[in-house]
Amino acid sequence: MRKRDRDGHIAFLLSREQWLGVAILVALAVGTVVVLHFFHKPQPAIDVEVTDSTKTAFAAHQARQDSLHKAQWRRQYKRDTIAIVLQPFDPNTADSSTLVHVGLKPWQARNMLKYRAKGGKYRKAEDMRRLYGMTDSLYRVLEPYIRIAVDTVRVDSVRRDSVPRYVSMKRDTVLNLRTADTTELKMIRGIGSYTAREIVRYRAQLGGFVRTEQLLEIQAVRRAIAYRQETDSTYTRDSLLCHFVLDSVVVKTLPVNKLHVEQLQRHPYLRFAQAKALYELRRRRIHIDSAEEVRQLDCFTEEEWKRVVPYLSFER
Repeated sequence: MRKRDRDGHIAFLLSREQWLGVAILVALAVGTVVVLHFFHKPQPAIDVEVTDSTKTAFAAHQARQDSLHKAQWRRQYKRDTIAIVLQPFDPNTADSSTLVHVGLKPWQARNMLKYRAKGGKYRKAEDMRRLYGMTDSLYRVLEPYIRIAVDTVRVDSVRRDSVPRYVSMKRDTVLNLRTADTTELKMIRGIGSYTAREIVRYRAQLGGFVRTEQLLEIQAVRRAIAYRQETDSTYTRDSLLCHFVLDSVVVKTLPVNKLHVEQLQRHPYLRFAQAKALYELRRRRIHIDSAEEVRQLDCFTEEEWKRVVPYLSFER
């Protein structure tokens, strides 16, 4: 209700009922504030003291988590980037790396190694079909590359009570070091799977052995000899070397007039400085004609020169 006062201003006048409504609204508002004040219980503030030890423990935990994530990523990346290289392999002697690279899953390779560790043998290529997870398509791909060593089958077929195993297969065995494979090498007492693989690998790096004493350059062989000497004081390096002969010296040589520094230094007997010196000598003289020219290089001692000469060739 509007009404003008004496000065001419408009004033709003409320009736009794309107004033009553306003009073009720105010009372409700005040009551709501009072109720909230009494029934609301604020949570007490928790005072957490962060000590240096707590910070250190948290940082260590975070570092472990980051390390686990990185390791998991590396394993996944490695699995995803394994190159399949089909090559002949013997399921009775191939290591896990070879098995994975020919197409088997890592867990399949582990199962094969466990089967062999328990005395299991693959006597024919078809036995690979029994491997858990081996599909027909994968077997058809691998079948042309499966090589079962004849010695493995023959030794496995001999009755245990017919031949004293250590006498015939270990103590008196003499192998041709130029051609012996891992299966034959493991016939020698003291040579296990790892040492046999290292011998074959080093032979491939050299291009072939020219002396049986070169076996002593392999760390795994020296460890095998030291291990035997712990239980047998009469055992010497000759006790191992007497099991090997070289029927002929056939090596893969390095054509020094055709190779670059990176290719030369891959040979175990050539350091980077020596490989570079050979390359520079060839550049100055167009080509190297003889081992005597190599002998004149300051980076070669007399012993180093004699050791590497059998592996050098000078064809143009």
